[in-house]
Amino acid sequence: MWSINACAIPKDTTENINKLMSSLYERGQFNGSILVAVNEKIIYTNGFGESNFDTHAKFTPATLSCLASVSKQFTAMTITMLAEQNKIKYDDPVSKYIPELSKYTDGITIRHLLTHTSGIPDVGDLGIDHPGLTNDEVLKTLVKQNSLAFKPGAKYEYSNTGYILLSIVVERITGKPFKDYLTEKILSPLKMNNTFLYDGSQQLSNNIAMGYSQFNQKDGYTGLTTGDGGMFSNVYDLLKWSEALYSEELVKQSTLDTAFTPAKVIEGKTTYGFGWNITGTGTDKVVWHTGSTGGYRAFIERRLRDRITIIMLTNKGNSRRMEINDAIVNILNDKPYSLPKLPISEKMYNTIKERGINFALNMYDSLKAANDTTYDFAESELNTLGYQLVSENKLNDAIAIFKLNTTSYPKSSNAFDSLGDAYFAIHDKDDAIKSYQMAIDLDKNNFESIRKLNNLKKIK
Repeated sequence: MWSINACAIPKDTTENINKLMSSLYERGQFNGSILVAVNEKIIYTNGFGESNFDTHAKFTPATLSCLASVSKQFTAMTITMLAEQNKIKYDDPVSKYIPELSKYTDGITIRHLLTHTSGIPDVGDLGIDHPGLTNDEVLKTLVKQNSLAFKPGAKYEYSNTGYILLSIVVERITGKPFKDYLTEKILSPLKMNNTFLYDGSQQLSNNIAMGYSQFNQKDGYTGLTTGDGGMFSNVYDLLKWSEALYSEELVKQSTLDTAFTPAKVIEGKTTYGFGWNITGTGTDKVVWHTGSTGGYRAFIERRLRDRITIIMLTNKGNSRRMEINDAIVNILNDKPYSLPKLPISEKMYNTIKERGINFALNMYDSLKAANDTTYDFAESELNTLGYQLVSENKLNDAIAIFKLNTTSYPKSSNAFDSLGDAYFAIHDKDDAIKSYQMAIDLDKNNFESIRKLNNLKKIK
């Protein structure tokens, strides 16, 4: 096995990575750009497919795409920079900077927001997620809240809301729009000239990748919140970001060590630090994050000991970034790898269009009974398919798919919540109530189902 730290990368290593990526593109499992670097040297970069299915523009490594939640590491960096300047402390109460939330955020610190341990529900659970959502709307909604999902610090639960609040904190400390501070302190110094935060103050240009669902429907970026997402970049700029984190160009190494340390929680476990997931310890730490919004998917992983950086940006939903990353790491270590499983949702979708819902349901049962390892039968597959059918107003087909999901995953609160949505869409109030109630019985903290159920009961 060759040394990853060696300057000379075997030619067949690059060829094997290209063979993997080309195969994934041909299988319909990768449409976007990828970059692999070792010791600051790019050993592989390429683009596959189209950035716009209408204009047929190619997706290249220079193509800008949405980072979604990969943006959170930049938000966390602005907080750590302010902390180094003694303008904020991680254990300061959030109410110190957002006093209008003093009643709701009692006991919640900046550290809780950074590590998703605040107990503040995610935007979706607040019932306000919609195209064009702004920070002000989120703040006004939180002012009216009176309960948290759990006691601050008790456990980890991902919350975009928390990172929106962090961007508000930055604005109040600096007196500048979050976008301006981010650009001034991070993007400009690192010469990330092709990276920006979209906040609605500018139009998205035509050379930016358009997002698409896995069923090839347009599914672009529609948010206006900051802190939780909304950044656009390309793989070259993200490599500049990654390399800066091996130095003290932005913050001290001790600050990075703090950021790359998972939070402590009372219940369960967490791998989340300040804007990054962390696995491993000491010099063997691996820090990574995924991003997902609309049809956009993003990924960055940094293996600190060997200075390996793997970056992926795609614009067609359901790209298997974690599995692709694992395969590339295996190639770098001269180990065998497996191709990601194919999505059963896409096969069923095409089957429904060609042969009808009953044939698709029977096919699913047959493949699953035969333990066919070619396809991914995860709960999310049927859930995604069901909502696609809802969007096409094929509501009876959607109900059949959601029912299949509740049968396949009878302990999933989310599966029953989705079934409730489909019943609600056909105005079947009684079955919608039953489904939402089942979702709540399975998860008492399913705030979305609780909200929907309460609203339904108000309807006469």
